[in-house]
Amino acid sequence: MAQVKVLLFGPLAEAYGSSESIHEIQEGNTPEKLLHKIGLLEWKEKGLRCAINKKISDFKEILQDGDEVVFLTPVSGG
Repeated sequence: MAQVKVLLFGPLAEAYGSSESIHEIQEGNTPEKLLHKIGLLEWKEKGLRCAINKKISDFKEILQDGDEVVFLTPVSGG
C-alpha cells in the first residue's frame, strides 16, 4: 500500500467536502483510479487536469508512495 496526499480547489473541494486529504492506494494506481476512488471521476470529462508533485501529469501516470496529487479545474473568466 502507498499513501498519497490529494489537494482540491474551488468546485472540486466543494463537491468532495474537503480541500485536502490523505489516501491509501494500491501499488500501480493512477490519478484516474484515485479520482474514481474519491468519487470525482465525472470531472475528468469537464477538462480536469492533474499535477503530481507540482508537475502537470497524465492521468495514466503511476503514483508513488508520498506523492502529492492536485486536481485542477479549468480556469475561466473575463
